[in-house]
Amino acid sequence: MHIAYTRMVVEGPVVLARVRLFRDDLEKGFKRKITDEPAVQAALAKYLTQHMAVRADGATLTAEVIDGGADLDADQPIWWVLVQWKAVKPVKALGIKMHVLFDAFEDQQNLVAVTKQPSDDRRTLYFQPGDLSEQTVKF
Repeated sequence: MHIAYTRMVVEGPVVLARVRLFRDDLEKGFKRKITDEPAVQAALAKYLTQHMAVRADGATLTAEVIDGGADLDADQPIWWVLVQWKAVKPVKALGIKMHVLFDAFEDQQNLVAVTKQPSDDRRTLYFQPGDLSEQTVKF
């Protein structure tokens, strides 16, 4: 099974996401070794922003990859990426497409846990290959 987990926080006009992928899955799907080198990070940022889209109240937002790095989840090497989007006003409805690694694995699954602050309103979205539609969370 191939899975990516994203924890997304919405506070006012800012949407911040931490995407966690198993490193070996990411390297197979991305077809290159993932390192801290600027060229690799730029290519990874481009890939993620092409396969992950966010709209706030109907307006498409531009992603900014802020950081990323290696980590461990129990004994499994993972790679995390911090992505931010900024809307012009506080977000009331969030549309999300999360198709990371769908082009690499037919059993890829992507979970996105969305939390609205300061109310701590939580929702979880599930994305699977073949379903490329946008899912919407309203607050």
